Amino acid sequence: MSDFKKIYIDIAKLHISSIEDGFLSTLGENFLALLYESIDLNPKSTLIFESRNGSVVGFVAGGFGMGSIYFQMFKMWPRLLYTLIPSLLNPFKLKKISDIIFNNFQLNPKTSKYNNELFSISVLKDLHGQGVAQCLYKKLCQWFRANGVSSFKIIVGENLSRAHAFYLKMGACPVDKISVHAGNLSTLYVHELNQNN
Repeated sequence: MSDFKKIYIDIAKLHISSIEDGFLSTLGENFLALLYESIDLNPKSTLIFESRNGSVVGFVAGGFGMGSIYFQMFKMWPRLLYTLIPSLLNPFKLKKISDIIFNNFQLNPKTSKYNNELFSISVLKDLHGQGVAQCLYKKLCQWFRANGVSSFKIIVGENLSRAHAFYLKMGACPVDKISVHAGNLSTLYVHELNQNN
C-alpha cells in the first residue's frame, strides 16, 4: 500500500469514528478514502492532516464547493462504482446519494453566496483539547487566504454542541438556520478572514 493510499484510509477511518452521525460514514471506508483522495487531488480544494507515529490523528478538508470534487471522483469511475455497489443495492442509501448530488447542484439562496466551505474536520478523541483541531483550522484559514478568499462557510447540525462551541471559539459567526437534508436543521456559520485569523 502506498503512503498516500494509507493516509486516505486513515482519514476515512477517522471520519467514520468521529462523524458517525453523518450519512457519508454509512457509505464505507473505501468510498470515504476515494472522496478524500479526490479532495486532495482537486486544485479547488485542500486536505490538511496531522500525523503522529505514521498515522493520521486529525484532518481538515475545505474548498470552493463540492461540485468539482464530485467531478474528480467521476473521473475515477471504476473505483467509484466499486465502492458504491453495496450502497446502490440499498434503496434508502441510493435515495440519499441522489439527494446529496441533487442538493449540491441546486442553488440554496441562503448558502449560494458563500462558495467557499469547510467540508469536515476531525481529530482523534484521545487528542481532544490539545490544540490539534485549532491548528488544522488555522491552516485551512491560511490556505483560503492564500487563494484570495475573504470568507468561508461551515454547516453544522443542530445537535452537535461541541462543534458549535469550537466554531464560535475559532471566530465563525452563525448567520442563519437552514435545512440541508429534509427534516434536519443546521446552523450556517460564516468565518470572515482577516490578517489575525
